[in-house]
Amino acid sequence: MTPTALLPHTQYLDLLDRHGRAGVEALGRLLPEERVGPLKEEALTYAQEHLGTLAVWEWLLRHPESDWRAYEGQTPPVVLEDVLAEISRVRDELTRLLVDVGPDVELDYFGRPGTSHEVARLLAHEAINVALAASEVSSLEPPALHPDVAADCVDRALAHWAEPGADVLWQPAPAHLVASDTDSSWWVRFGTDREGVLGDIALGSPGRPVLTVTDSAAGLLRWLHDYPGSGAVVEGEAAAERAFKVALGHRVEPEPRRRSWWRRAQ
Repeated sequence: MTPTALLPHTQYLDLLDRHGRAGVEALGRLLPEERVGPLKEEALTYAQEHLGTLAVWEWLLRHPESDWRAYEGQTPPVVLEDVLAEISRVRDELTRLLVDVGPDVELDYFGRPGTSHEVARLLAHEAINVALAASEVSSLEPPALHPDVAADCVDRALAHWAEPGADVLWQPAPAHLVASDTDSSWWVRFGTDREGVLGDIALGSPGRPVLTVTDSAAGLLRWLHDYPGSGAVVEGEAAAERAFKVALGHRVEPEPRRRSWWRRAQ
């Protein structure tokens, strides 16, 4: 799976700032009850959850010696405009903290040792995803993504979502994601439960793929997050494509119910 190297720390801070501001502007165009993101959450709820993500990392950067589970959280504002103002404040504070500490501060990163560089990457990708989601329902265009940045987002998303120990029926062959505008590609194992309703993914090894998804890096990112209009070219059996989408958490149509043999005979 490529890429493996993180982008420069300062580039992540620039992405956090530009896409963070774009996301707040786009959310500010919406009514609180308008639906945002692949899960179609209300804009107010979506913004509150985004604020919660920013707040926990602000706390950890201030307390790098602490376990992330020690964070007690905070009650978010209940008016969308107030939530967006708080998002802007916390984002600016996070950017300042990340500039001050640099890329090498060690801290708890989802229960394992991590660095402030990884936090900068996570927050940049969070801002990019929020800007994409809010732009889907507002009249604004998100900032353009350089192919290397989009590939980095794909890389982190797949690693973050990976659940190699999941209790699913793993497909014997992997899916292959190919970014047509970079040298990046990813091999992904995937599987679903016996009902084909829930699933998980894991990082895979090169082999003969059961499914190949090709698009620009930015298009792949949109496809992974189940946004419309990616233009991805999917090659493989329809059943494998559906299973992969289920494993990624995409919204898929229920499979047609099979008629019992005695009904088919009538």
